Amino acid sequence: MQQTPISTGADVVFANHLVPEQPTIFFFYKPSSMLEQQFFDDLQKQLKDKPVGLKAIALKTGDEPVAQKNEITATPMALIFDRRGRLTGKATNPDELTKLSRQAGDVARIDWVSEATDPRFEQIKKMGAPFRAPQQIPGIMRTMSLKPEAMAMVQQLAGMMHFSDGALTRRQKELIATYVSALNRCKY
Repeated sequence: MQQTPISTGADVVFANHLVPEQPTIFFFYKPSSMLEQQFFDDLQKQLKDKPVGLKAIALKTGDEPVAQKNEITATPMALIFDRRGRLTGKATNPDELTKLSRQAGDVARIDWVSEATDPRFEQIKKMGAPFRAPQQIPGIMRTMSLKPEAMAMVQQLAGMMHFSDGALTRRQKELIATYVSALNRCKY
């Protein structure tokens, strides 16, 4: 089953071709190359029943506008976008393609601050949050990182409820939390 290319060299607005809620692979290749054509055919077969979109871009020379704009210097080349339409990376071989496709597929459904260069992350650090890098923010808190004020209030409330003694000591609370997490098969 041969897929019709979305472009044969003309510039492409990738956002118009993304598969909703799935990673999308834009595969640049030269149909005149039997090896590249076979790579593309094999890729189509592998992805047939997977939640990944595959879009073909056929090139004749590699000097076409779409290739130049996206810095495609060799074929075959794939650009992999995550479910939110962000470029995950470029791949030239099946192993890289598989790795980047997995990364693109692992993007959470709920958006959150994901890079230290995001100005919202700087706001979180200024609020006194104990996180120095985005990957240090627990997933439950990341869901609030787009609203740093709300995140700070939840963190303050959790600190009061969990990290101070009351009817139960902190140690008792930790034991209960550990037991409940184990029952739920949760690592937190």
